[in-house]
Amino acid sequence: MDNDFYTIIGYAVVWCVKYIFVPIVVGITVKLITGKLFQSQPQKQRKKRP
Repeated sequence: MDNDFYTIIGYAVVWCVKYIFVPIVVGITVKLITGKLFQSQPQKQRKKRP
């Protein structure tokens, strides 16, 4: 095995992490955080008076 082969594999792994895994993880994290922030909180809402 040549060092170029391992270098190509390393570049492929870095590319996958940079352009595939990181955006997916960031997207999921943002979705979870915004879901928690914008979720209605019935216990904190005022009750309407008749």
